[in-house]
This record gives sequence, structure tokens and C-alpha cells, in this order.
Amino acid sequence: MIRNYFTLYHAAMELHERLQGGVVAEIYSQDKNELRLSFIDVEGRHLQIVVVTHTPLLSFYIREGASKKSRDSASLMNEVYNKKVSSVDISPYDREIRITLADEVTIVMQLFSSKTNVFLVREKLIIDAFKQKNSLAGQPYHFGSDTAGVLKELEKLAMNKALFLEQFNSRDEKSLAEKLQAMLPGFDRSIVKEMLNMATDEKSPEALFIAFRSLFYELIDAKGGVREKENGEPVFSLLQIAGKQTRFFDSILEGLSYYSIKMWQFAETQEELKTVQKKLKRELEKKLKSVDGFNPEMLEGFARNYETSGHLLMASLYQPRTERESITVKNIFEPGMQDITIRLKEALTLQKNAEEYFSKASKTRGKLKVMRERLAGLERDKNALEELLAATETIVTLKDARRFIEDHSDLLGNTGARAPKNNQSLLPFRIIQLSRSASLLIGKNAANNELLTFTHARPNDIWLHARGSAGSHCVLKGATLQHQNEIKKAAEIAAWYSAAKHSELVPVMYTLKKYVRRGKNLPTGQVIVDREEVVMVRPSKTGAPDA
Repeated sequence: MIRNYFTLYHAAMELHERLQGGVVAEIYSQDKNELRLSFIDVEGRHLQIVVVTHTPLLSFYIREGASKKSRDSASLMNEVYNKKVSSVDISPYDREIRITLADEVTIVMQLFSSKTNVFLVREKLIIDAFKQKNSLAGQPYHFGSDTAGVLKELEKLAMNKALFLEQFNSRDEKSLAEKLQAMLPGFDRSIVKEMLNMATDEKSPEALFIAFRSLFYELIDAKGGVREKENGEPVFSLLQIAGKQTRFFDSILEGLSYYSIKMWQFAETQEELKTVQKKLKRELEKKLKSVDGFNPEMLEGFARNYETSGHLLMASLYQPRTERESITVKNIFEPGMQDITIRLKEALTLQKNAEEYFSKASKTRGKLKVMRERLAGLERDKNALEELLAATETIVTLKDARRFIEDHSDLLGNTGARAPKNNQSLLPFRIIQLSRSASLLIGKNAANNELLTFTHARPNDIWLHARGSAGSHCVLKGATLQHQNEIKKAAEIAAWYSAAKHSELVPVMYTLKKYVRRGKNLPTGQVIVDREEVVMVRPSKTGAPDA
């Protein structure tokens, strides 16, 4: 439901409250499929709207605070920079959020599944666009329509049972679900499905009307909820019956942002799992080729022939030698078979030639032993890879996928998978890069601390907190307990983001995140810590530079 009309309706109202009277700071893109609209509200706070255009799994979300642009970002729609926001609303007729600016310029966020786009409109003409700029510039944009808007149309039906029944009976779509979707604008497949579930008798138009009216009023006063499917994929919904494990948000924007974080994490893990599967398949193909390339039967045949030749030569030591290069002898091991011609080294006697053949037989059997040992090893590796590959097919949850990747990192090595380019930038935490590989994530409040520690942090990340003082949870990524310089910098920052920030020295405890747990009846953000170490540091907002 991330692009459902009702979701966008509530999001637009919240954006109006946040942005009215503020100004556009800048608009830019760091990725060809993502646009960032930055605003400063009337209280001087920064807010970004991030619009994602390339996948139906994401729509748009917000980020609090200022964000530093990457070097390769492209500034767009410069003419609206510093313009004041007059209002934010949703088109009455379609899934378009409109941000009206001074000088009668409007930013239109067109949030369709397959054609998501952002463009500027002045005097009912499109003057700039994020996607398809060349074909859209100069095209007319219609703000209104002769038909009633989505909400007005639904409200008329909800207030007039006779009108609902009349329209229902006049439609001739093949299925009941198709009929309801066609006559109820804004009611997508998921809402219609719930409507049919709610109806006491889905064949009764009266029962369908009651279910429709109940759902309509629920959607008008909705909360955003996020739950996870069995495979770990997040689902956003406005419906209260979304599930027992659903996390609800009073703010639709907050719910959309939480959903987006979860979806990025899900997509990242699934992409990494696919990469792991590809690597396993490549390694398995190599092992199969190596196994096929071994031919112990051929070596066994050579060894047997060499040994037979040696025995036949020993049995023919007193036979006249008419030629120096070879000798033809009777096959005493298989009477009745034709004679065998054996090649000889001219300079050696028959006995010495026999010894040469025995030596060849011994060496070949030695090679055969090594080959069989290698073949057995290849078979074991092949079987292990087949088992791992089969195990990936049984993974159904995000947690299981992450555990699988972590548990087999020694075997899989670097899978080559990367997190989505902008995954870190959308995380709702303060982020400080301590070195090329190490970064520190800092919680903002109790609920944010909880999210950081128990949702985003990995078991072997380093967790820090000022000891004995209220403050932010901090998670150090890209470092180990042996990286004391990074830990000290992180501790100084953790001290700064605590109630003891004005003290000369602050004790900061640190441990691996897997030793941090929730306690029974503890308030949100409070934890129990095991195996902690303590370091005394001076509080610093960015961490002291290396000496």
C-alpha cells in the first residue's frame, strides 16, 4: 500500500504541516533512479524527501536532518532553490503529491508504480522533469478534472447506500473483485480483498456496502503499520487488521520511512544471498569439471600393463633377442592369446628393462593413490557445495539468510555483494565515518536506540555507551576489538552524546553487540550488557584525530 491513494493522502497532509512556510534548499540525484528534495522548515530544521523510481517495492520516504551530497551527485531544478513552500496537497484525482511554491511554481511527485517521476509545473506547463525531461518539457499539465475526486466519489457512495447498490448492479466486470476495484477509486487489490473478507456475505450487495463504508472511514483516519512476511519481506498497510506482529505508527511518513529501511535491508540480504548462490554454483561447476577430468581407471590400466610387461620380460630372460628396440614374447598369463611385443631400451639388458617396467608400475600406482585422494577430496567438496546450495533454497526468513551468510563466510569468502548504494544514507541515525573502513552509528532517542541496537546492529559490531549516564547507543561497524584507535574515537563521541558530555573524563563501556540484551520490564532503550570493557575518554563531537 505504499502507493495507495489513501497513503499518499495522509502523507501529503503531514508534509503540509512540516513544510508550509519553509523553503526549498536543493534538489539533487546521487543515483539515476533516486531524487532527493531537501527543505528547511520554518524552525530551521532540515528535511529530505527521497523519491525512488526504479522499483515497485519502494515509493518515497523522508530523512531528518541535513545530508552531505556525494561528489558525483547532480543538482537539478535549480530555479526553485530558496523558494518558499506555500502548501502541500494531493491531487483529488490521482496519486500525485503537489508542493506549491512561490511564483506559482509547483513540484509534482507523480507516484505511479511504473511511471514514478518528479517534475516542475508553471502556468499549467511542465518546465522540468527528473525522468524523460526532453519529452515532457512543454507538455500541458492538468490540475483539475470534470469528474469528482477520489475522496468525494467514495464519500458519496459511503453516504448513499442506494447509489452504491445502483452502481454495483450496473457493472458487468467478470469477477467481484474486478467490479469493486472499478467502481471504488483508491481501493486497490489489497483493500478490496479485505473488504470481501469483512463482508458477512460477499454475494450480498448490502453486506458489501457495510464492509465498504467501514473500511472507508478506517482509511480516512488511518495509522501506518509495517509487518514482515514469513520470508522477512516487509509490508506496509493502513489497515488495523494487518496482523498481530504489525508495528503501527501515528505518523504515516514515519511508517513509510521505517518500511523503506526494512525493505532496503531485505533487498540487500536477498541480493547478497543470490550472489552467494551464484558463487556456489560456479564453484560446484568447477568441482564437477575437475571430477570428470580424473580417470583413475586409465592409470590403473597403465600400471597393470607395466607390471605385466616386467613379469613377461623376467620370464623371457633366456629368449634370444633378435631386435634391440623390442621383443615379442608369449603371453603366459593368458594362454591361447596372441604373443605380446614389448618395447625396450636398447642400452639395457632384458632384466634391466624389466626393472624399468616394475619401476614405472610403482610410480604410476603412486600417482594413482594421489589421484584417488584428490578425487575423494573433490567429491567431499562437491557434496558440501551441493548441500549448501540446497540449504539456500530452504531459507525463508531474512534472519535465516543473514545467519547463513555469516555462518559460512569462511567458506564463501567475499561474495562480492554490495549494499545498495544509498542504504547507509537513509538510515535514521547520526553517522560519523571514523576511517576508510570504520563508521559509527549514533542513536537519537530511546526508540531510535532500540532500533539501532536490536534491528540494525550485527552480532559482531562493537556497541558503546557512556557508563552510568543517559545517552545514545553507539554501534561501531567495520572494526574489531583489536582496533583500539577506532574504539577510542568512538568512545569519545559516545561520551559527547551522553548526559556527561561536559565532564572532563567519562567512562565508556564497549562490548560486542551480541552481549547486549533486553531485560524484562526495562523501559525502551535500556539494556543489559555482558563482558564489557571500560575506557576513560574526553568527550569529543567527532573523535580526537590520530596522534
